[in-house]
Amino acid sequence: MSVMKRLTRYTFVLASVLICADAAYLSGANMRNFIESVRRRALVVYVGSVKEVRFVKRTKFDIKAKADVTIMAVMRTPGTSPLQATIEYSSFDEKTPMLEGGPQYQLRPGATVIIFANSFEASIPPGYLVQGSRQELLQRVEALRDALSKMSPDQLKVNEITEDDRRVQMSLYEKLSASLRAAK
Repeated sequence: MSVMKRLTRYTFVLASVLICADAAYLSGANMRNFIESVRRRALVVYVGSVKEVRFVKRTKFDIKAKADVTIMAVMRTPGTSPLQATIEYSSFDEKTPMLEGGPQYQLRPGATVIIFANSFEASIPPGYLVQGSRQELLQRVEALRDALSKMSPDQLKVNEITEDDRRVQMSLYEKLSASLRAAK
């Protein structure tokens, strides 16, 4: 085989690999576009304070942890609201660095959290836990509300929500904001 044919073949293979790698990256990134619809579908939404954190096990890739959360306000629930919830999540430390693409959390007792889940006893799927100070959480909720209010019909479709879903979520974000403002 001539050098030119070999070079052409290698170039084609390299281009194919790069295109496939880029497509995989884009599909992973595009999954985050649907976060509003998944937050909309969360059966349970609440604000809480982390009471206790327990490390369950260390894996090759992350640390499995559980946290007991004292519930301060419930915004959405299919039933009665307990006073406490338990969440499972992925964490990291100096021995087990953060995974690229996350989500991993370092929860500490006393941290304030907003949780979107399917129950009060649930593993938190990626992106459904927001932590920070009350002021940081308030800013985050207001940013979510503002972004949702400005979505065009096409953006709503991309986020897999309807106008009715938008109204429900806007109301949820207003309740979350009021709860965060009221608690001092």
